[in-house]
Amino acid sequence: MPVDLQMRLLEMTADNSEVSITAFGEGAEERKLRTLLQSLRDDGLVSLSNGAFSMDTAQRMRLADRLIHQGRDPRKVSSFLGWREFEDFAENTFRQNGFRTAKHFTFKSEVGRREIDILAWNDTFLLAVDCKHWLRSLSRGRMKEVARAQIERSTALAKRFDLLHRLKIGNPEKHAILPLILTLGELREPTVDGVPVVSVSKLLSFLYGVSPIDDGLVRIKVRGLGAQSRLT
Repeated sequence: MPVDLQMRLLEMTADNSEVSITAFGEGAEERKLRTLLQSLRDDGLVSLSNGAFSMDTAQRMRLADRLIHQGRDPRKVSSFLGWREFEDFAENTFRQNGFRTAKHFTFKSEVGRREIDILAWNDTFLLAVDCKHWLRSLSRGRMKEVARAQIERSTALAKRFDLLHRLKIGNPEKHAILPLILTLGELREPTVDGVPVVSVSKLLSFLYGVSPIDDGLVRIKVRGLGAQSRLT
C-alpha cells in the first residue's frame, strides 16, 4: 500500500473537512489511488461520498497507528496530528470504557502549579495520564525524565484530597494514583521506572489487563482529609 498517499491523507484531513478525491490524488496513479481508498474504506478508515472523502479523529488516529506499525517515523506521522486531537481521542477512549475524566487538570502544589493532561478514574483506577505524540527516538535518560516528571505531578496531586473529593471521586483516600504515559507507537520497554508507557493501539488491552495490585507499577497513595494540603 503506498505509504506516501496515506501520509497525504493525514495531512489533508487535519481540519476534519471533506477532501476532493481529485485534489487528493493529484500526481498519483489513478489505479493505485482507487485501490488505496477502497481498501481504507473497507477497513473503516475513510468515509467516501460523491467524489470526496473525510476522516474523523478516531479514523485518523487508527491510520497514524497503522503507519507507525508499518515503520514510518513516529515523529513525522505525529506532525500531522494536533496535540488536542490526540488528547481528545484518548479522553473519548477512557469515557467510552466507563471512566470519568478531567482534561488539562491544573492545580497548585507545594512546589508550584502543576497540570495533568488527563485524569481518568473509575471504581478501580485513578490514572494520571501524560499524552505524548512520540517517544521512540528519545534517549533512555530522557525517557526517565519524562517518567519521573509524571511521578512528581502525581505525587503532588495525591496530597490534594480536597480537589479529588471535589471531582466526586468516590473515597479518594482509598485510591492510589497510577501515573501513565500514552503515546503513538510502541516502545521496547512497556514501563520506565515503574511508569507504564502505553501506545494508543494497546490502551484498551492495558485498561482491561492491568492489575490494580501490580507491584511492578508506581502507585501513589492519596493522602486523607486530615493530612491534606491547605493550597487552593
